[in-house]
Amino acid sequence: MTSPFSLRMDVDTREELVKHAERSEVSPSKLVNRYVKEGLRMDKHPGITFKTTPQGRRAVVVARPGLQVIDIIGTWQGERQDVAATARYFRITEDDVRAVLSYYADYKKEIDQDLKAHLEAQENYKRVLEQREARARRRVAKA
Repeated sequence: MTSPFSLRMDVDTREELVKHAERSEVSPSKLVNRYVKEGLRMDKHPGITFKTTPQGRRAVVVARPGLQVIDIIGTWQGERQDVAATARYFRITEDDVRAVLSYYADYKKEIDQDLKAHLEAQENYKRVLEQREARARRRVAKA
């Protein structure tokens, strides 16, 4: 649900916002909402930032911006919730893992949904590869 909110900003910032919104093909209002939402989360969780990925905006670790929160949570769960093992796997600090866990505690439902979708996409990708390999083997066997 959204509700109206009046906001004043200087002319240069407004112009830049409108141009960026046009390039991003999103309304300025949605862009401001995203910035405020992400900014509030980053203020609350300084070890987390956000990055645009092919799957949309994702929470990532500040120390390693290519490393998504969902990757760390999935590995942490796979490592029986062992912070040290998770940190070693990614070659990050235990503090980085704890920062992710703190973020996860606040946004568990959202992260669990993203992780589930991510794992389903991986499984689908594996199925597609297996099907391609099976077709290739059949073609080779017929030749």
